[in-house]
Amino acid sequence: MVNVGGFQMLIIDSREKEGSKLVKLVEERARILNIQTEKKWLEIGDYVFADVCFEAKSVVDFIGSVMSKRLWTQLDNMDRHYKNNVVIIYGDLSEGIYNIIEHSKSKLPIASRKIMLSNKFLGAIGRIVLDTDIKPFWVKSEEEASLIITAICKMQPIEREVIRPQVFKRISTDDLRLDILTSIKGVSYKKAKVLIDTFGSVMEIGEQTSFDIQKLDGFGKVLADRILNVLNSEDKVKL
Repeated sequence: MVNVGGFQMLIIDSREKEGSKLVKLVEERARILNIQTEKKWLEIGDYVFADVCFEAKSVVDFIGSVMSKRLWTQLDNMDRHYKNNVVIIYGDLSEGIYNIIEHSKSKLPIASRKIMLSNKFLGAIGRIVLDTDIKPFWVKSEEEASLIITAICKMQPIEREVIRPQVFKRISTDDLRLDILTSIKGVSYKKAKVLIDTFGSVMEIGEQTSFDIQKLDGFGKVLADRILNVLNSEDKVKL
């Protein structure tokens, strides 16, 4: 975040494609709302304003990042470095799926591919809602995506302290414990902190019951069981 003359700057990732429709719409909307913008290379996210990080993806890009599992790395990095995180997906699902199938070499029946891609898309949104602290939005177009980004920017108080992106250094016992916990699917940095603050150590977390963990805000049975399975299993566990 850059603060110029008392005004916070909306930073736009300079790596965004030249001529991007969404970038142009965000810049136009920002001018109308008197939000200053600047293009810089961002290690994390596509747009940053104060302590809010935005990741914006078309339906096609979103499904692609789910299939490659790149999405979960991106979201984890956002959660580690910013207090508030937003994922905005824009576009029509049917059109997006058709676009993917049209350029796919898969030999699966088209009907099966449509169901599979739709389930991947909706399942990923569900996982973001249930297993992370990140706020997802699915909108029809780039226009609506730009409205959400700039509206959230306009709502942010300008005095708020900002966490700047930086390389995540693992140098303390706390950091190592957090690393272990955040490697478990569904455990965000914030959830890992809650576990450490509540139970004290990874060993003590593993000694709890599923019911004990479920008492914590944001921890359901599936996630609690997964945490205990990873921490206590003597066999290889797929994360």
